[in-house]
Amino acid sequence: MTRIVELWRAGEVPIECGLFRADGTGREAADCDSSNLTGYGLGGALDLDALLAEDPEWTTGADVFAEAELPDGAGHLCSGGGSHGSDGFFARLDADRNLVWVVHLLSNEFVRIDVDWPLAMFTNNRDNTLTIDLTDPEYAAP
Repeated sequence: MTRIVELWRAGEVPIECGLFRADGTGREAADCDSSNLTGYGLGGALDLDALLAEDPEWTTGADVFAEAELPDGAGHLCSGGGSHGSDGFFARLDADRNLVWVVHLLSNEFVRIDVDWPLAMFTNNRDNTLTIDLTDPEYAAP
């Protein structure tokens, strides 16, 4: 079991802005202009194990505020916020609700999810939306 899966099952996510996959790989999140959610993209590789070796408590709670089912049994999405109020996350789960990936951002809490396959729209509590293509290899299910 990878560290991100352990954290997820414990109701936590890393505070670091990035995409964390259940297989243990990750990518840094590029600037997304905080709660405005503009300019979001993925940067270089992110090593969660190394990050947590430096600071094992660099995590935050993961409170789920919204959920959505994907079509044709493709799994589920959820989103929410962390312990600080200024951070948010969204995640893809498989059909059995096991973590596929989670994205954490300093963007305020994500409180709504809309799905228009293959697009998923995650809206924060400032009514700004980030759209993800779930068929993009970065966000597709394995």
